[in-house]
Amino acid sequence: MQTSDIDEHAHNLSGWRLEYEQLSLGHFQGDLTEFRSEWMQAVRDRSNQVLTKTGTAKEGTITFSVPLCREAYFYCSGHLIREPSVLVAHGNDLPEIRVPQTTDVLIVAIEEKALEHTLSVQGSSFRITEFPTCYRLGDSAMSDELRLLFDGLQANGPNGGELLEHEAIRRDIRDTVMTHLLDIFSLDQSPPLNPTARRRVVCRAREYALSHMGEPFSILDICNGIGVSRRKLQYCFQECLGINPVAYLRALRLNAVRRELLGNARSGSVQKVATHWGFWHLSRFSDNYRAMFGELPSETLHR
Repeated sequence: MQTSDIDEHAHNLSGWRLEYEQLSLGHFQGDLTEFRSEWMQAVRDRSNQVLTKTGTAKEGTITFSVPLCREAYFYCSGHLIREPSVLVAHGNDLPEIRVPQTTDVLIVAIEEKALEHTLSVQGSSFRITEFPTCYRLGDSAMSDELRLLFDGLQANGPNGGELLEHEAIRRDIRDTVMTHLLDIFSLDQSPPLNPTARRRVVCRAREYALSHMGEPFSILDICNGIGVSRRKLQYCFQECLGINPVAYLRALRLNAVRRELLGNARSGSVQKVATHWGFWHLSRFSDNYRAMFGELPSETLHR
């Protein structure tokens, strides 16, 4: 399923409640390929913009995010994960992540009871306790093999759905994915993903900004509001999200405007929506909006 809007993309992950924010400039394009079999849901998620992602998966699941391109890096809970790694988390407690401009990832949600049973049958000593955790892929062929598996599903086009009507085929795909995921627990763990002081500063700054969206505030206002220096705020954002606070907060507001324009919630007026979210210079706002999303705000409004 191809998508051209970040909210549409997020909402099409069935059973998940996600919110995306676009941070890079350009028109969004995404693609989702979903597979389901009993206690497993696997979704290949591809996109072409830098995004932050927050939300939850289905209650009672454990999620695995496997990069399908070897050059993948991402930020997770304020930590930069440089090496190709699998992120494992509880479905109802997903960490915030920031993904790069070209993303190709397989997201797998498995019912916790089914995973515990499989681990027990396989004699694994691993216990589902503290997540989120990252496992380094190292020289593992997991990414390549799972990418080829889903390339094959997509190559069948319309016939793929017919093939998946066969229980034997669904079971084979499910077991192939599960076998790879079981191998994860023998890989090296990355350092713990505990929240850092830098991460807490970023969260406080964002909360302050969101609570003052309709007001003309500056970075200095945020610094004074949360009690940190401008230099410290800059450092924390750069370390935790790879972006400066001015650019991040502008992107946050532009994403909010876009959602409201798509919802047509304010009498169809671009000016009212822009003003509500703190944009006072309308021509500059339009330029920033077009640079971010590849279209004018009026075009978004009349979709």
